[in-house]
Amino acid sequence: MPDIAVIGLGATGTAMGRALRAAGGATVGGYDPHPPTAKRAAQAGAVDAAAPSLAKAVAGARIILLAAPLADTREALAALGSLAPQGCVVTDTCILMAPALEWARERLPPSVPFVGGRPIIRGADSDGASSSSLEGAAYAITASADAPPEAVDAVAGLARAVGAEPFFADAAEHDSFVIATEILPRIAAAMAVDAATGGPAWRDARRVSGAAFENAVRAAELDPAELALAMEYAPDALRARLDGLSAALDAIKTLSAGGEGWEQTAQRLAEQAASRRAQLDAPSAPQGPPLERPGLSSLFLGDWLGGARRRGG
Repeated sequence: MPDIAVIGLGATGTAMGRALRAAGGATVGGYDPHPPTAKRAAQAGAVDAAAPSLAKAVAGARIILLAAPLADTREALAALGSLAPQGCVVTDTCILMAPALEWARERLPPSVPFVGGRPIIRGADSDGASSSSLEGAAYAITASADAPPEAVDAVAGLARAVGAEPFFADAAEHDSFVIATEILPRIAAAMAVDAATGGPAWRDARRVSGAAFENAVRAAELDPAELALAMEYAPDALRARLDGLSAALDAIKTLSAGGEGWEQTAQRLAEQAASRRAQLDAPSAPQGPPLERPGLSSLFLGDWLGGARRRGG
């Protein structure tokens, strides 16, 4: 039976599994409903063993890391409500935190605490991101007011063990920032691709499309279910960002119609883009003394998990 069960072995689950195994001190099991995905993750060293079913994957686990797509998380939490061992901690990697917190509150029993988490992974490789991509990565953590402090500490310790830097976030604020930095750029890219390919001239235009168009196509990976959930759980934040995008496009249209100020606007936009790129490329400034990177055994030996079970969960 594994100490940690990773449920969902796509890119994020594989990256987390690799990093957890590299940290040492705990066994890492996993499960994915798509057998070829589970096989690739096992071959990539993400798990000690891939289980044939969700029930076998979580049996005896002390921490369950749910790395399923946001659209599948509600159903997964419902299944874990009856399968998760009493006293274990459930956490996730969802791009939006408010929906996951609500679903966990509705579907998990009080004896199975949930703490939201999201590793912000950059630079994933082609086979599902390497464990080194978590080194120094930010790791957002959010929890309900009634979550046991020890459970929150366990998830923060998990983040530190894989080399990430945990920070605590309000769910609504986190989701509004994600809409601005993750979802809105995908919408803008999808709109640009649609505008370029929607007319009858696309057949000829594609002959001259180059790197800029290819980058836009890659960026336009818009998950309809994810967008629908953003509309459901953060409608005001999404509308505000869409209004900002619309206003910016309208301003550029006005400039292009009048032919005045266009060069200055283009220069300003280019400078802003260069500044943001420099910020992304620059190493993060240290916020304090280096974080201790504990082994995973510190989460299990004489820790709150054992204490919780001795107290009967």
